[in-house]
Parts: sequence; structure tokens; C-alpha cells
Amino acid sequence: MIPILYDEEATTFDTFGLGALKDCTFCQVTEERNGAYELTMKYPITGRMYQQLENGRLVKAKPNETSVDQLFRIYRITTPLAGQVTVYAAHVSYDLSAIAVIPWSDSEITAANALNRLFSYTATLCRFTCETEYETAKAFSVNKPQSVRACLGGVAGSVLDV
Repeated sequence: MIPILYDEEATTFDTFGLGALKDCTFCQVTEERNGAYELTMKYPITGRMYQQLENGRLVKAKPNETSVDQLFRIYRITTPLAGQVTVYAAHVSYDLSAIAVIPWSDSEITAANALNRLFSYTATLCRFTCETEYETAKAFSVNKPQSVRACLGGVAGSVLDV
């Protein structure tokens, strides 16, 4: 697997973005059930893309043999040690933790409409979209401001819970 680096504002990922990180000496994705989903990569300071590595940038990598490529946002780059840095990146879905949903409720709404409203009733710009084929209508509400990520799952009353 050769990870690919993208600008932090990228929205399409069918090109080589800023470039392939072919000089990386180690790249591993760790996914824990109900826990962290992170990429750790070692990259030499003599590598062609070293100067392009910055916090906030996106890395596309294959997390395992059977999954499709995933995006990870760089949140930490260590000081060089023995000629290389360690890059830490969290799955891009964690960006949803920083986007607050404004409270709303509906007594009967399909999952697709609930997701559309969830992603549009935000306190700050949300560039993510979400879709589902689940068609059953149910009551759904966001009773207090909370993150989009929390509204999607992992807490009582989330889309996944309802």
C-alpha cells in the first residue's frame, strides 16, 4: 500500500492529490471496535514529499486487505528522529465530532430525510454528506446541541439507536 497525500480542503480523491507517499517506510492502520481508527506512518526527512506533510492534510490509505481506501486527517507529526518522522492521522469521520447540530425534532421522518436534516442543521459549515437505503419513517429528534458524530451513533437516541 502506498498512501496518497491530499490538501486539507480536498473533496475528490480519484487523483494522486499532492502526491504518493512512496518513500514511507511504515504505514499501519489500527481500528479498534468502538474505539480509535487511526493511521501511523513513518516518513524519512529525505523523502520527496516530506515538506508537504502538514497537520490537517489528508492521507488516503488502504486499512486492510479487504477494505476500500479510507481517508485520515493528520493531527501530529513528530520531531525527526534517526532521519524520519512519525505521522499520526485520525479517520476523517472524526471531523464530525467538531461540527455541532442545532436541536430539531420530527414526529415521523425517514432515515434519509433525517440524515439530510442532520447534516444541514449545523452551527458551522458541514461539507459531509450521508445516505441510506433504509426507508422506514420514525420519530427522531436532536434535543440539545451535540456533534454530528454523536447524533449518528454511539449514544442513546442517535440515528443508529433509533
